[in-house]
Formats: sequence, C-alpha cells, structure tokens
Amino acid sequence: MTQLSGLFSVYIDSIMLVIGLYMAFVQSNNLIRVDHMDREGRFSKVVGWIYIIVGILGFIITSI
Repeated sequence: MTQLSGLFSVYIDSIMLVIGLYMAFVQSNNLIRVDHMDREGRFSKVVGWIYIIVGILGFIITSI
C-alpha cells in the first residue's frame, strides 16, 4: 500500500481532476457542437470521466 500511495500525490491528483473535468465537460462539448465530431466528442468524454475517477481514487489512496 505504501508503494501505491507513493504513486499518487495531491498535486498529481489535482491535475488529473482538472484535466478530467476539462475533457469531460468543455472539450467534448466543443467537439460535438462546434466541430461536429460526435465520435471524438464521446471518446473525449469517456476519457475525461476515467481521469476524474482515477483522480478521486488517488485522493482516497493518498489519504489512507
């Protein structure tokens, strides 16, 4: 568990959350609505949510 918590820090988790939020809400909407790229927008939204989940898990692992 020590090695796993060593991989995550508060700064890495914060950056992952910010990137995930940007990809899930801003970038995906721009791709879908402005550029009319539906597949790329959905992919960006999925990857953004993965970043958000990993960031939250990182905060949980760091706090344990």
